[in-house]
Amino acid sequence: MDDKEKLNQELQWVKYRMHILDIMEKKLLLMRNMAQETKIPGHNEAEIEELNRKINNLAGQVKALDDESKKIDGV
Repeated sequence: MDDKEKLNQELQWVKYRMHILDIMEKKLLLMRNMAQETKIPGHNEAEIEELNRKINNLAGQVKALDDESKKIDGV
């Protein structure tokens, strides 16, 4: 692989990583909003548990996206 191909591959990876980081940011903002919602009075225990379940699910998604997008194939 020549330098130009390698740089092009790295550029494609950076674009991919930026896209994944945008998705992760949206999920993290959603998690923050859900966490703030649990602080609003009036939620029962079941509602708070459901919000926590959703937050944990999103946290797993964010971690998986981060782990997968860090891999650089062929670079």
